[in-house]
Amino acid sequence: MMAGTDRGVSDTLGFVFIFALVMSTVGLTFTFGYSGLQETRDFERLNNAERAFDVMGDNFDDMVRRGAPSRATEVKVADAQLALADTTTVNVTVTNATGATQSVRYDIQPVVYEAGDGRIVYSNGAVFREDPGGAVVVRHSEFVLREERVLLPVVHTRGAGETASVGGTTTVLVRATSPEGQRQSFGFDVARTEPQSAVMVNVTSPRPAAWERELGRYDDANCDVYGDTVSCTVSNPDRVYLREILIDISFE
Repeated sequence: MMAGTDRGVSDTLGFVFIFALVMSTVGLTFTFGYSGLQETRDFERLNNAERAFDVMGDNFDDMVRRGAPSRATEVKVADAQLALADTTTVNVTVTNATGATQSVRYDIQPVVYEAGDGRIVYSNGAVFREDPGGAVVVRHSEFVLREERVLLPVVHTRGAGETASVGGTTTVLVRATSPEGQRQSFGFDVARTEPQSAVMVNVTSPRPAAWERELGRYDDANCDVYGDTVSCTVSNPDRVYLREILIDISFE
């Protein structure tokens, strides 16, 4: 009788231990498996957004280079956020041979796609991909910083619609329009005299290190980072061109 009771207790304990092991395994699989699945989904969302932003950059280039009055780009927002972010400031200062200086400043609203801990950012012609480890350039801006030529086409994106951000799961049409009468002519020539002694370009943004890599890829540009600002100087450039293209952004 005693032996049967002991055997029954052993069977019960064995069942409890096996059940606990199974539940622990299921719990661990669910916890870490779900986390890994979520990270994979966020990674794919960012990949899709990166491709869409590359197309959007090409569409904006049509407006900058060819004078297209408007363009529209579809961006799929899948459990993510698409928004116009806080301003990035571009400040350009030209000093001519006599020591006279002239400065212009532009406050640009980047277009940002955010999924999980990652972001895709369009800012002044460049596209950045961000994660907690930092930001990388995936599409270069049209800035050229060389002694033979300094070319600074400022793509001044700004909010125009009533909706500044879109979330959830939907397909958003990012519509870009050049204001009437300002297309391809809303700009400034700040360096008409020859020669120039220096051109300084300052970009203040949440991603100064990425902008330093973007602008510092030119050997003639001497770049340093001060807080949120990257400052690049080109000495004695032969020619300087600066133009602002104003682009109104709305989400539909």
